[in-house]
Order: sequence, then C-alpha cells, then structure tokens
Amino acid sequence: MKKLRVLVIGSEVSDFLCPMYKKMQERFPMEIELIEPRGEWRNQQQINESFTAHHKIRFDLKKFSKTEVLKAIFKPDFWIGYLKSFNLKESIRYALLQAQLHPIVDKAAVICFHNLSNQILKLLYFIPENKKLVLSFWGSDLFLNNIDYSYAIQAKALQRASSIIVHSPEMRLIALAKFGWQFEDKIVPLLSTDFSEELQKYIDNKENYALFVASFKQKHNIPENKTIVVVGHSAHDIDNHLCIIPQLGKLDPLIREACFFIFPMTYGNVENYTANVIACCKKHGIHFLILDEFMSNTDAQELKFASEILVRMSKCDAFSLSLCETLAAGNIVIAASWLPYGNLRAFDVFYKEINDFENLPKILSEVIAHKEKYRNLSGDNGKKILEFYDAQNSIEKLAKIYRA
Repeated sequence: MKKLRVLVIGSEVSDFLCPMYKKMQERFPMEIELIEPRGEWRNQQQINESFTAHHKIRFDLKKFSKTEVLKAIFKPDFWIGYLKSFNLKESIRYALLQAQLHPIVDKAAVICFHNLSNQILKLLYFIPENKKLVLSFWGSDLFLNNIDYSYAIQAKALQRASSIIVHSPEMRLIALAKFGWQFEDKIVPLLSTDFSEELQKYIDNKENYALFVASFKQKHNIPENKTIVVVGHSAHDIDNHLCIIPQLGKLDPLIREACFFIFPMTYGNVENYTANVIACCKKHGIHFLILDEFMSNTDAQELKFASEILVRMSKCDAFSLSLCETLAAGNIVIAASWLPYGNLRAFDVFYKEINDFENLPKILSEVIAHKEKYRNLSGDNGKKILEFYDAQNSIEKLAKIYRA
C-alpha cells in the first residue's frame, strides 16, 4: 500500500508531537517528516525515532557560504523576489529557502503547521496552492495578537487551510469569534498530542510523592515543615504573577509563614518582568524561590511531584499538559474559572475553581487547613485524565483528517 507523505512544520513543538506521530506511523500507512526551525534539539534521539526525516532548515544568511549565496543570485527565485521587493538581502534569503524547501515540500501530499507564529507562517509562502494544508493552533498563537502572532497573517493563512485544529471546544469558540463563523466547518477541537505515556509515569510514581517532596525541599533549602505552593508556569506576564502575589500577602500571617512559594520562570521573560516579580514578592513578605534556569526532564518531574498546591490563574491557557501532570501526581490545583478546562470538568477531574483574585486568600487558606482532604479528592485525577485522552481518540482522528 502506498504511504501518505505528511510534512509537519512547527516551532518548538516536537517535544509534544513525537509520541503522537510515532504511533500514527505505526498504525497507518504514512511517512511523516519534520521541519522545526529552532537552534538546537535536546530531544534529537526522540525526533529520530518518531519521524521519517528531520530537516534542519537554515534561515540565517550567516549560516550560508559565499558560494551558496552567489549561486542563489543566479536562480530565477532570486529575481522573482527581487523584482517584487528590490530588497537584495530578503531576495537572497527567499532563494536560499526555496532551494532547501522545494524538494521537501514537493514530495509531501499534506502539510501541517503546528503553532501559528509569524515566523512559522512565513514558510506558507513556499507551499504550492495545490497542497493539502492543515493548521493547528496551540494556545498563545490563538489568544495573542502581537509582534509574534499577527491576526492579519493568521487570517490569510486560514483561508487556505482545509482543516484547522484547536485543543478544546472553548478554543474553537474563541477561534470562531476571532476569525469569523465562515470557518465553522473547518475548525475541529482535537487535542493533537499524545501524553499518555508521560502521564502514566506520574500515576505510577505517585506512591513516591513524599520522597520527591523531601528531595526538592532539601535541594532548595526549604524547611521540611513548609507547604510548597507553586504559582504559574512561565516568566510571562500571561501568568498574572503581579495580580496573585498581593493576594498571597493578605494571607493570615500563620498560614503565610507555613508556605513556601515557588515561581517556575524558565522561559518567556521580557525586559524586567522577573525582576518585578521578585520585587513584588519581597514587598508582600512571602517566602519564595524563583526557578529561572533550564530544568532537565528529571528536575521538571520532581517539581510536578513537589507542587503540593498549584495556583494557575493565567490570563489564558490551552489544554495545559504541565497542569495535567501535576494533577496526575496527585497534587491539589487551584485554577481560574475562566480557563478552558471544560474537558477536565466533563471527566470529573477534581480541582478547586476560583473566579476572582480577591478570593485566593480564603480558598488557599481552606486548602492548606484541610490539605489531606483535598489531596484525597485529587487522588484519581491521573486515571480520569487518561480516560479523557483515550476518549479523544486523537491519533486516529488526526490521521483521518490527513487522509481525507
């Protein structure tokens, strides 16, 4: 049987896509290749095991030899670009990119873009109109409209797509409200990843919870009698740190002293935001630790287990895998009611919802006072999330979209 050739293009997404595409090729007659334009790939072995090929496209002109640049000037693609723009540098870049992409794109029947940033969607220019195009929103690319995520660029791209994937029903409504109901038949809510094996690791290791907590506290010099409360997951203001911290300062002094607040801020920092978070913590007198250095997979797993209580009150979110891992570890989550976690509620996943920042001191105090009760209520969350994922049937549904 002839195999369907699929080309996957996305920025910093292979960590999430590898397990799904590996299984898809095992179950269906497909050959799936990857273009992911980041500088380095710490998961290279996993990529090699999951994709037929991994194409490392060069974008920076400095990475090309003088000979390659001179050859590009004599290509028709250079002159097509130059006569349109009269921009020498960009015309050379266009010709060099076309030379790299053409043989890869030419043999693919389906092209799927994951994470619709401006940088990624620039490559759409090199995709012929006759290719089947699937676009996949991941979260920030749908929720934000800024220098990295342009509404105009995305709207133009959606016109070409045969299918548009979002992670949840709530994201589908947001996409329709943002871009128009003319896309109603194209937009499909589908969790396009496979985190079942990772989730199972947290479920299987749940019995070692106390060891992970003790190890984390020892590593970071946190007193054993403190309750670890993790706030957010990035160094981006999207996590609302500066709205949350003043509420932590309003906790009863005895409860505040019993807590140690952890702020994972390993990515997303812009200008002085992390410094502002530190200043805010000091102002409101809380015990805190900023985690701003890269974490290995082992360190990240330990943090999820050590997150005795997680506070997630971000401005927006997709279907958060880090949240699911924390829940699967058996920990307690306090999450904003405006976040799109309807699929979790539908499968009776337990977490405390909060609809206003000012309610945080009361709810957090209640959870800390009855921590064992709430931990017991959270005990089966991993199993319930796996039931949700199995019901999604994501791999089969996405394969069907590609093959239609």
